[in-house]
Amino acid sequence: MNENMDNFYDVIVVGGSIAGSVAAKFTAQAGLKTLLIEKFPTPRDKACSGIQWHYLSKIIGEKIPRERLCKYQIKNVIIEYPTGQQIKAPTKMLNFMRKPFDDWLNLLAKKYGATFRDSTKLIDFKSTEGGYILELNSSNGKSNGLEVKCKYLVDASGMQSDIRRKLRPQDFDKKYAGKTINYYIKGTADMDPEALYQFWNVKWNDVMFAWVYTKTLDDGETYWVVGTGCNDGSLKERQESFYHYIQEKYNLRGEIIKREGFGSNMNFREKDSIWLGNKRILAIGDAAGLIDEVRGVGMDIAALSGRIAAQAIVRAEKEQISRKGRLPEDVLSLYQHKMRRLIVQLQKNRQKPQNAFSSNEDLMHYLKKSFTSMTFNFLLQMALNKIRRPEKLVLLPP
Repeated sequence: MNENMDNFYDVIVVGGSIAGSVAAKFTAQAGLKTLLIEKFPTPRDKACSGIQWHYLSKIIGEKIPRERLCKYQIKNVIIEYPTGQQIKAPTKMLNFMRKPFDDWLNLLAKKYGATFRDSTKLIDFKSTEGGYILELNSSNGKSNGLEVKCKYLVDASGMQSDIRRKLRPQDFDKKYAGKTINYYIKGTADMDPEALYQFWNVKWNDVMFAWVYTKTLDDGETYWVVGTGCNDGSLKERQESFYHYIQEKYNLRGEIIKREGFGSNMNFREKDSIWLGNKRILAIGDAAGLIDEVRGVGMDIAALSGRIAAQAIVRAEKEQISRKGRLPEDVLSLYQHKMRRLIVQLQKNRQKPQNAFSSNEDLMHYLKKSFTSMTFNFLLQMALNKIRRPEKLVLLPP
């Protein structure tokens, strides 16, 4: 390999979505030579709820431009129980499509000095003295077989991570362990376009809730999104049943113009499903298994893991300089230590029973019993998050 400056980086981040872009932004901002690669052409569509708490901007360290958000922002959360009873809670949340939002994050990483290359796929990697050698291919054919070297490798390549699959093949099942689907409908409904609707019903979702909200697509028009997810059973049957319910009860009328969804065969039910890396490979976001099915949101922990991984790398580099060339402090241990509190919260959520109910009666009993305490804790942590540093945030709902 030709080890000139064009082929050597302090940090290479694989995956140009939220976690990877945030990590690249902070390592580049700290002066480390950073390469961020994304295997797909960008901007690109990505199946995701795109609903997040406002503290996401605090994690990113930048104000999110209004033009990167949907027309309608979330002002209320409306929860419907299996009995049909509704609870409305004024709650402000960000609402965006991942295509313009992730594109902004890519540009943000470039702004702070990272080199960004889309249409570039990691083919293979191997460890070498002081780092890693990566083989890259690009879909435009200009960089096929290119080898690059780095001190630190950040895996932000999602739930189908090739890096994790190579190092820990036992973490993946042959069948999908979780799957979701969304219908985009161009039409009308007797619903609030500034609300996130949550429908708790084991018939439609055996993990958390089915959902309805609005999105703004590339044409500038607003669409209703109806979706659900599950671990077991037929996703199609659950979705069709839920969709017909919304049509009948809320007078949803219009044409389905888009269907999107995704599945994962990473097994999040295993105790060791959270994997933060190996040596100087740091796994962040979905690639690390940082999926919280109970909260129903994962972009905040993805972004925060990217920020914390970058901090660990920057500190390790400073340790190397202060020790005058000696090996840097164990970057993985630094990262694991900084992530410990978030991991504890995630693991506690996974132990909650709400994704294990076999009947709506049991689900209702649990929700009613825990509603008051959950609401108080939610409001308390939301208030405290306003004064907490990003690394000390308690992810909502707690």
